[in-house]
Amino acid sequence: MKYLIKHWISVDILAEELVDEKDLKIVNSHLGEHEEPSENANFEVLNYKVKRRTYEDDKKSNDSSKERTSNKWY
Repeated sequence: MKYLIKHWISVDILAEELVDEKDLKIVNSHLGEHEEPSENANFEVLNYKVKRRTYEDDKKSNDSSKERTSNKWY
């Protein structure tokens, strides 16, 4: 028998990128189009924590009596 295991994970990610000062207004903290990281940013996972896990058998049915188990981590 196979089981489908799901992990709910919280992740801290750092995104870094160099931008030209002409694109920013540092005086009033206006980052313009750089408010969100672009596809050119370098992404690094700093930390992660599994918040919750569930598993169930991998039968493809709508049987509401299917046994499900949850292991919650907080």
